[in-house]
Amino acid sequence: MKFKAGVKIFGIRPELSTAMIVVNDIYHGLGLDLVITSVVDSLHSETSLHYGGCAFDVRVRGIDEYYVDRLVMSISEALTDEFDVVKEPTHIHIEFQPKRKRDG
Repeated sequence: MKFKAGVKIFGIRPELSTAMIVVNDIYHGLGLDLVITSVVDSLHSETSLHYGGCAFDVRVRGIDEYYVDRLVMSISEALTDEFDVVKEPTHIHIEFQPKRKRDG
């Protein structure tokens, strides 16, 4: 696992650290090197979970589209339903966003 120069991780949720390890294992299993390109740094939408330490992005540059789709599927299956995994044009976005159940 590597971090792109300038990536900041101060204040991330512990759940994100666990997810990073899981994602690294998935990349490694496909013979790929994981590069985390953004956590609490960079510019994101105003309501982005990055700013609260609940999201990170991983590089897909140079990875065949077939493997990107496999990565997204494998990451989604490996993490709990408290995470959203989104394929973006330039990266995979992973966010910790627990869904609250209403008492009924």
